[in-house]
Amino acid sequence: MTPMRYTQILLRSTTVLAIIASMALMSPTVAPAHEGWQTGEDHRTAAAKITTVVPAAKAGDTCKKKGQVQGNLTCKKVGGKLKWVKASTTTTTSTSTSTGDLLCRNSTYTSQVTGFRCTTSTISFGANGLPGGSAPTMVGITATNQQYPSAHNYTYTIPRKSILASTPTVPGDGAIGIAVNGVPLFSPWTQSAMLEHTLDSGELDNCGGHAGRGDDYHYHIAPKCLIEQLGSKKVEVERSPIGIANDAHPILALGWFIPANSVESKLDKCRGMKDANGDYFYNVQSTSKWNILDCFTGTVFNTSKDSFTSRTDSAGNQITGAKVSMTITASSSSVASGQTCYVMSGTLTGQKVIQTDQSVVTTSGPAGIFYCNPQCYAEFFEPTAKFPGGSVYLEKVTRNCPSGFNSSSVQTLAAYVGPNIGKRGPASG
Repeated sequence: MTPMRYTQILLRSTTVLAIIASMALMSPTVAPAHEGWQTGEDHRTAAAKITTVVPAAKAGDTCKKKGQVQGNLTCKKVGGKLKWVKASTTTTTSTSTSTGDLLCRNSTYTSQVTGFRCTTSTISFGANGLPGGSAPTMVGITATNQQYPSAHNYTYTIPRKSILASTPTVPGDGAIGIAVNGVPLFSPWTQSAMLEHTLDSGELDNCGGHAGRGDDYHYHIAPKCLIEQLGSKKVEVERSPIGIANDAHPILALGWFIPANSVESKLDKCRGMKDANGDYFYNVQSTSKWNILDCFTGTVFNTSKDSFTSRTDSAGNQITGAKVSMTITASSSSVASGQTCYVMSGTLTGQKVIQTDQSVVTTSGPAGIFYCNPQCYAEFFEPTAKFPGGSVYLEKVTRNCPSGFNSSSVQTLAAYVGPNIGKRGPASG
């Protein structure tokens, strides 16, 4: 090789080495293989893509941006702090808003709720206990106690945080919570000692409720008409509660409109479970018998106060009404001369009715009852005198009906006007 040719090769080699050294100085430090790299990917190509390595997050670690996803973890607010939460398989739908937090939204409740207020410790509001909406109350009852849904004066105060009980508590025959329209939710029993389901006894209307001994309307099973009124989007997509239990846990109705959203197989013995955020809730049964909850998992609170005036008869005795085999087909109330008059009409089925001559006739057919005031009403009562079991008589008083109410427009049976045979209260409420 000539000296000139050797010199040219040497110069070229030196230039190439200089370029390589320069590139090495400009290139970033090659990171260790990242979890997301594909198998067989060129190492130098991967190094050009990633300049820093983010340590793998773990469930419970703090995170910076709500909704951010890393693997099977999502950044969510837990206990007021942003934390990585592992995807849960306990629900069919996920939510970025805590189920418990939804109870603090005014939009969760219907227009029947007034004075809504949410603080760091409590949720409070008022209601008259009437459900509103287009569905008529009391219609569909086949064994009426002859009470009329009247306005009450409820004030509710519910703790924001539930307290886990050491053992579950089985509810008795009283209130177990409040629906989001301010109507009380009751256990399904007519009497807890007998464990007779109100649905089986024919005491519930088409919406799942009835008026009790104090003319207080309440639900004994899932509030069907309310859930339909709230609609699929609110109930299934937004997962908005349909009520609050007396242990401060939300009550949902997942699967009511969309069977695929059903969580029935995931519920515990109290009809509860935890959502993706770790918040516990109850879920109503979407099929017969539409139970709300079977037991409380948390400490039960006294959540409501109420005030109202009881109805009385012409002798000043509180009216509670006897149970009558009467299917209610229409129920209404109207204001006449400043007084509210209640009317219910329907059909008697095999009801034993005491006549004025004290004979007892098994009666079936149209009948009606009403109440405006202690001097204007028509209602069946059970005698204290000895008559066949289940016998009732109709007492009708029209001495002081308000102007604007026509008592003769209500189709009633002939009133009993014979000797005094006493008056007994009902056996259930």
